[in-house]
This record gives sequence, structure tokens and C-alpha cells, in this order.
Amino acid sequence: MDLTRRIYSRELKIAAMQEIDSGRTLGEVARQLELSPHLLDRWRGEWRARGELAFPGIGKGGVSPAFTELQRRAELERKVGQMTMENVSKKTLQHFRDHHPPAVVNGAAACIKKSGRRSRKAKP
Repeated sequence: MDLTRRIYSRELKIAAMQEIDSGRTLGEVARQLELSPHLLDRWRGEWRARGELAFPGIGKGGVSPAFTELQRRAELERKVGQMTMENVSKKTLQHFRDHHPPAVVNGAAACIKKSGRRSRKAKP
């Protein structure tokens, strides 16, 4: 069973739509071209909606330039946000390296200063 999609040229699609526009039925054109009537009906919908701009090519799907511009802008904004977060993380890490020494050095506690408060002695 072959599951690969067949690719039809723009010229074939336009020729099929011109046949349908000339008065032939979907069934007749489908039998002549050995295609599914449902496929032809889908093509006809795109043909009626977009006219000569229909069937732009493989994988383009008729995406408008405005939509691709919005995608590009969204991608750039995502990258700016990512770089901002990376810079904040780097600055925060550097701050902790500069101002906060490690808590443990050579296995001993690094903070050995005693507080100014006197400890309470246990009552006898």
C-alpha cells in the first residue's frame, strides 16, 4: 500500500478547473483525469476563492505575505526575549559569584562569625 502523497502540477489543476468552468461535471473531469471528485471539489473551492492566485506551489498553501511577516516578527520577538533572559541570568550569576562566597570551603563551614548576641545559658 503506497501512502505517499501525489503531487499535481499547477497547470493540471488549472486545466481541470477550466474544464469544470466550461460546463463539464466534476464526475466527468474526475474520471478523465483519474482523480477523486472530492479532490476536485477542494481545488474548485480554492479556485473560486483565489482565482488566478490559486495553487501557488508545493508547500506554500497560499500563505499571505502579511501572515509571514507576522510570523517573522513573532520569531524575532521570541529571540529578543530569550536573549534578555540569558543576559539577566548571566548578570545574576556573576553577582552571586562576586558577592556571595560559597557556603562550604574544604568541608568546613564558611561562616564562622558569631553573632553579637550572647547565647543563653541553660539554667541549672
